[in-house]
Amino acid sequence: MELDEKHFAETIEDQGDRIVIHFIQSYPLRCLRCGQPMLKNGCKTVNALGPSLHYKPTIWSIRKQKYLCKPSADCPTMVTKIATVKDIDYCNHIAWAIKQRAMILLTTNQSQKDLAKSLGVSDWTVRRVITSLDSSFKPNYRWLPRHLAFDDFKSGKMAPSGMSMILMDIKRHRTLDIILSRRNRYLRSYFLRYDRSARLAVQTVTVDLYTPYRRLIQELFPNAIILADHFHVVAQAYRALNQIRIQAMNNAGKGNSLMAGAETLLETHPNPSQ
Repeated sequence: MELDEKHFAETIEDQGDRIVIHFIQSYPLRCLRCGQPMLKNGCKTVNALGPSLHYKPTIWSIRKQKYLCKPSADCPTMVTKIATVKDIDYCNHIAWAIKQRAMILLTTNQSQKDLAKSLGVSDWTVRRVITSLDSSFKPNYRWLPRHLAFDDFKSGKMAPSGMSMILMDIKRHRTLDIILSRRNRYLRSYFLRYDRSARLAVQTVTVDLYTPYRRLIQELFPNAIILADHFHVVAQAYRALNQIRIQAMNNAGKGNSLMAGAETLLETHPNPSQ
């Protein structure tokens, strides 16, 4: 980008709650049809969200040069163009630096909502960044790890059913792919993309206690041993114990010292995984 030298002192404007940086994008341009230099035809100002400065949201106010090639023998019709900015996609108002920062932060343990808030963008912007990564990172359908694990999670509107599956190499603690649906029909068609030799090489599959998953695993990974995720086992035992506790307290009535002590113990250790 080329700074406006006439207004150099006003290129950075602190408005209190945000910072506005003024740019001019202008360069010599030739007509793509006739090859002649195009005429400058005014400017169009567009605003885009840039990386924050001093912990404040930053707006790039860009005056883009408009170009014109008048009709001539070489150009029967008028040709118009507008200057482009490499840091911002066409018809987009968010700098690529923010999207790249979102890609990096996706590796951290924070929700999409918190990530979007820290970058000053919407949740949907973060989701679009995730969707764009899908075309860059494709799983290798000729290979699967010996020890596989998958589990469902809430994905909202990103999945038709509202639930997706995360596929992991459990030994290396690496995410292999995100499966858009947890339905058996979708899972079957997804795993059938992998070579049969890759599926036969899987030795263990760790999942939760959902019965249809086990039948599907036996079909797709006939040589694999099915392992129950220890978290789900402990969580189910905790829920069963909690139901018995509530039933016993209801039968004993209020004021029973033994039941009160049991309730205090459970409240002290509410996390079943500890």
